[in-house]
Order: sequence, then C-alpha cells, then structure tokens
Amino acid sequence: MKTRNLILLTTLCLLACTNQRKKQDISIQHTKQNKEVHYAKGFSINRFKDYTQIVVRNPWDSTKVLDTYILVDRNKKLPAQLPEGNLVRTPVERVAFASSVHAGIWNQLKKAHLTVGVCEPEYFSIPVIKEGLKSGKITDLGMATSINIEKLIAASPDILVISPFENTKRTEFEKVNIVVVKDASYMEESPLGRAEWIKFEAAYTNEGKLADEIFSKIERNYLELCKKVSGTTNRPTVFTEKKFGDIWYIAGGKSYLGTFMKDAGADYLWKDLNFSGSAPFTFENVYAKAIKADFWLLKYNDTQSYLTYESLKNEYNLYGNFNAFKQKQIFAINTAKTPFYESGPMEPDCVLADLVHIFHPELLPGYKPKYYFNLDNNK
Repeated sequence: MKTRNLILLTTLCLLACTNQRKKQDISIQHTKQNKEVHYAKGFSINRFKDYTQIVVRNPWDSTKVLDTYILVDRNKKLPAQLPEGNLVRTPVERVAFASSVHAGIWNQLKKAHLTVGVCEPEYFSIPVIKEGLKSGKITDLGMATSINIEKLIAASPDILVISPFENTKRTEFEKVNIVVVKDASYMEESPLGRAEWIKFEAAYTNEGKLADEIFSKIERNYLELCKKVSGTTNRPTVFTEKKFGDIWYIAGGKSYLGTFMKDAGADYLWKDLNFSGSAPFTFENVYAKAIKADFWLLKYNDTQSYLTYESLKNEYNLYGNFNAFKQKQIFAINTAKTPFYESGPMEPDCVLADLVHIFHPELLPGYKPKYYFNLDNNK
C-alpha cells in the first residue's frame, strides 16, 4: 500500500500541463468517437491523417477532459494546424517514471530500455532499469512526492509518466519542456478497464499492435475464468486489508477490488458501498461486519520476513477473533517480495486466477498461485 499511497501523493506536487498548446477545459462531447478502447472509461484514442489525439477524461468529473495529447510522428514535418493539446513527437525516445506501475507496462511493450529517470528506485524490479540505475545511465529522481527538478532536467526525458490526483495544481513542471503524461488507470472500476491502458501507453511508443495482442490474451483468459465461475452457486464472504493506526480503509463496491471479488465468485461484504474509491472505517465497524466472514485478503510490505498467523495476532490481538483467522483462510501478498504493483495491473487474469483458486479451488485443480498465498504457505 505504501507504493500506491506515494503514487497518489506524487501528483499533489506534480500535476502539470507542459508543452501544452492551450489550456484544457472542454466538454468530453467534443472529442471524436473512439473505437479502439472497449473497457477503459478514462481515455480515448482518435486517429487522424497527420496526428493521433489522445483524450484523458477527468476521473472525478466525466463531463470534463483532464488533458489531451497530440502525437505526431517525429520523422515527419509538423502539420501547420493542430488541435489543442500537449504535443508529443513519437515514438518517444526517452521516458521517466514517477511510479513502477507504469514502467511495468513499458516493460511489457519491450520499451523499458528507454527509461532515463525514475522516482524511488527501490520499488523497481525490472532488470534493465535496475542495471541502468547501477551503471548511472538511469537517474534517481528522488522521492515521488518531491521530484528533483534539476536531475529531471538533466535526464531530459521526452515525457514524464505520472498518476493524476484530484484537485492538484500546476507547478514548476509547467516551466520545464517535458510533457507530463497523466495515466489515470488506477481510477478504472474494472480490472480489464485498467489493463486496457496498455493501449494508452503504447501510443507513445508506436507499439499499438503489440499492445492489442497482449490485451487480447489478457481479455480472453479473464473472460474464460469468469465463465467458469458463472456456473457456481456458492458465494463465500470476504473482506480485505487490515487497520492502519486506528483506521481500516475499505474499498467501495464499485472499486477495482470490488469488481475482482464479484468476478471471482465471492460475496464482498462491502459490495453495497456505491463508490469506486476507499473510505475509512473504525476497527469496530469492520469487526462487527466481518467477524464471521469466510475469507480475509490483505497486502503488506515487509522486506525482512513474511506475515504469519502468529505475527498477525501479535500485531493486534483481536485479529485472532475473526473466523477467517480461526479457520486459517487468510491470503496475502507481500509487495516487498512480489512485484504486485508493478505487474499486477497488467495481469488481471493472473490475479483473478489466484482469487478463483482461493474461493473455488475445485475450478482450478493443480493451480499454483502467483500473488496471493495463505499465511501458512508464504513464499
């Protein structure tokens, strides 16, 4: 969760519209009909003779546009007349990342070698990036919440990829000739919608065909699993995560996580929360509702060891009262050992398979999980 929180906090300082031809505040209805994107709600790709227009919708007000990008082949003369938006010459030759999540997508597109700068390198596990950091070819840009501007300028990326956050303001990035690309995939409600943002990233690398092939495979695998689950009638109850201080953050029923639970054939206890984000609850609130739940899923970050039933109870004694604890039905991801945030968003079929194996093991005999493991069988 630490990485995700930092990603969100990053954009409180970073949101900018560099190299922007005109300020964006237009209605979504003015964009052309998009036919390339089927699940993602946050962006559209519109192709014209001399350029490609990418429109990113405002996740917090879908009637507005968050930003627009105008992509023009770098080997061709710049057209005399272009619409409003951030101009990007493609294919991009140098890229910087504020998060390992987006670097993971570029790695799948076989373009991670174009990386020239990253924030918080300790969260990157991609070999070519780790090697580049070690050799000095890739610059450590510092904390994602306060990128070192001088180092960013020296690295000279064509684009800086970030995750936008609500109510952010323009910063010193508007004075730097680097386009800030806002990938809002984390705001998608469906796993397939989030994974489809590979098409968004691919547009900057001219790897649209490869992106389509990758996504088609993901889509096929995911839908096949959904079909298997549709034949079951049992819906075990499940709750997620654990308290942080005095607060337990619960994902809404329309969230990415909530959709995963539904597709995996589970009864998510907070499915009726009509929002896609998360909300704070007290331990008592969660305890009262989840005490008898069949399963408990959580994520944690520990570089030294793995969470066990004993260590979880030592962390907070009342955890031991949950039925899922007593029945040893707690499954977790150690994000320090498994690159879940780096690869998970682009492997929703693998994540779903893990969940189906947990809730309905009879559907996937002999399956070996990739992300979620029982606390009795951590890896």
